[in-house]
Amino acid sequence: MNHDLKDAFKDIPDMIVSAFEMQQSNQRIDIFEGQFILKHNEKLIEVEGLIYFSWLPNPEVKFRGKVINESDDVVSIDLFITEHKFELVIDELVFGDISITSISHSNSSNEINLEGRILDTAVFGDKSTPVTKVRFAIPNLREFQGDFVKAVNNEGGITRGSNRIVFENNDFLITIDKSSNFKELHNALKQGGYVNLYSGELTKKQGTIKFSELGDVVYCFTTFLTFLNGRRCAPFFLAGIHEEEVLWTDFSERRVDQYKYVITWPPSHSIEGLDELWKSFCTLWKDDNDKDFITSAIHWYVEANGNSDYAEGAIVMSQIALELIYNWFVIEKKKLLIGKDGENISASNKIRLLLSQVNGNSEVPVAFTNLQSFVGDNEDISDGADAFVQIRNAIVHSQEGKRKKLAKIPVPVIVETYQLSIWYIELSLLYVLKFKGKYFNRCSGARWNGEGEETAPYIKE
Repeated sequence: MNHDLKDAFKDIPDMIVSAFEMQQSNQRIDIFEGQFILKHNEKLIEVEGLIYFSWLPNPEVKFRGKVINESDDVVSIDLFITEHKFELVIDELVFGDISITSISHSNSSNEINLEGRILDTAVFGDKSTPVTKVRFAIPNLREFQGDFVKAVNNEGGITRGSNRIVFENNDFLITIDKSSNFKELHNALKQGGYVNLYSGELTKKQGTIKFSELGDVVYCFTTFLTFLNGRRCAPFFLAGIHEEEVLWTDFSERRVDQYKYVITWPPSHSIEGLDELWKSFCTLWKDDNDKDFITSAIHWYVEANGNSDYAEGAIVMSQIALELIYNWFVIEKKKLLIGKDGENISASNKIRLLLSQVNGNSEVPVAFTNLQSFVGDNEDISDGADAFVQIRNAIVHSQEGKRKKLAKIPVPVIVETYQLSIWYIELSLLYVLKFKGKYFNRCSGARWNGEGEETAPYIKE
């Protein structure tokens, strides 16, 4: 590399690179090849085979191999495997509990071949030793334009890109970098599936990191990423590193959705406000009741947001999310209504009351011309909140009259109602989390990248 070039860019941080970068979607990741042991109490079954991470149909760790015990006969081993549960052990360290999915025999060689999967936790290495940092990969996370980092390219020169986002709270610093070939990898996802698109690193502000304390941090960050992404997203392949040596790698399966394009609220070209949003998210996470609320609300949000091909179902899930936010925020936190009064108001008034707290408007957005016409043609429907509730009732209740009413509602009206309900959820959660940056308003009618990015209505200019 040219030293002058290196000196010129010395103040730009180096890009984080995970050991588990992928060259194509759904690429198998090999973890270990060789001899390992299936252990039940004192009984050991030796296996020669391969342990690997498979993405499809669901992300999980699998293994396959042949039994190489010499002292036991085939029948006794087969019966023992069928009747007992096992741990998989590599180099005297437990990798994880297993489930046998297939047992086959070879008549010619008297071999037993096994296939199986790892249940829950799957850790390769010694996780008892604290580490100074944890490196990981993130599959299927949408694109963000962040801060500049540099990487050495194939020609030995330097490539710079706006690939970095930093998330910081009182205890940890989390840095994620978009892959240098993000666009190629993302294009490969259009057929569906999974591919690692970001690499990240987690460090602790004081002291080392124990494996036992990672669970809640990773769960919190997973839930946060899911809210940003509009689809389930999580860090994978967590590698504990001390003095630049990888001591353990956590291959445990986590919830991540197969790729599917969805509309999401973060702007295309700005990460302004995301770090402060993370701080607010972590503050909310400290209280168990608030943690339960935010995880449930985001669950129903992504279920509705990812169900756009079936807008009727998404509307029902949006109602669940809005009811949850109303009860937690308006009734429990704000205490605007006490006792039965909070339960007895209509569903549309619950939404109006919620929107009033975030300075949101219950009128139908100007861009939603189909829904505007629908409201105008029905005297018993007064605004967007009313339209949403009545359409939701027509979907949920199975009486003949409701079914006939639903059948007469044009599909574009249902689709716009679905988008409106998601907007209500996004705006409410951004207010709860004190987000101060711009967001993408899915109800703006924006047609081009960069349009529709607005300051939230609760922010005073």
